[in-house]
Amino acid sequence: MPRLSDAKTTKGRAASFLTRCYLEELGFLAELHELRRNYSELLAKFVVTQIEFFARCKEVLTTEEYQRVVHDFYELVAKGGNIPTLPADLASHLEGIRQMCSGLEPYFHGLEQLAFRWKLRASWAAVMLYVYDVRSLLKEMGMPDAIDVPLEQLDLLYPWPPPASPLEIKVSAWAFFVYGRKQIQGEIAKKLKDYEDRLKTLGLKEYPSSLEKHARWWFEHFVHGKNYDDIAQEEI
Repeated sequence: MPRLSDAKTTKGRAASFLTRCYLEELGFLAELHELRRNYSELLAKFVVTQIEFFARCKEVLTTEEYQRVVHDFYELVAKGGNIPTLPADLASHLEGIRQMCSGLEPYFHGLEQLAFRWKLRASWAAVMLYVYDVRSLLKEMGMPDAIDVPLEQLDLLYPWPPPASPLEIKVSAWAFFVYGRKQIQGEIAKKLKDYEDRLKTLGLKEYPSSLEKHARWWFEHFVHGKNYDDIAQEEI
């Protein structure tokens, strides 16, 4: 079955697809690498310090407190302020991240200028370029391209609350005596379908499968100057 999506996640995926188009463009990539080269040491330290901060937050904070830190993190770093429940060691850690962020201001400004020169003038442009720079740094440090996140921990990945309370399914050990695996799987599938239908009633739509194509068409038109008729012919 297709994945579901809402306006926020669809926008995020569209931004990600478009950013990848830019990162496949050799001229753009060369300028990005040149910009990062001047700040690579501080940027790497900045990334590692954030990872350590979130790991410590996960150890000592409640789930609700942790989600609040994730949700407010970039605003906290950029605009100051603090979370009252944050322990002293984490507050100090956060202050160190702010200081490094201040030192990286020319880098972030450079990302904005680079995006603007290349006609990527959305408000999220510099943020997405930074995210992919971080991904590149983490890969250089040995982190795999993809990490499987357990289903029960997916709420921790998003900076906003889920659209509905989680689906909980309990299977008694006795079910294997009474029904057997096949009938149990059928019951679970029915519960999943009912839950998916309930999410759709909340306004969630099926993920638009052509999103990646539209991002590439935009890129070819505005960056390479192709007209849409030529792009359509290339798709045949």
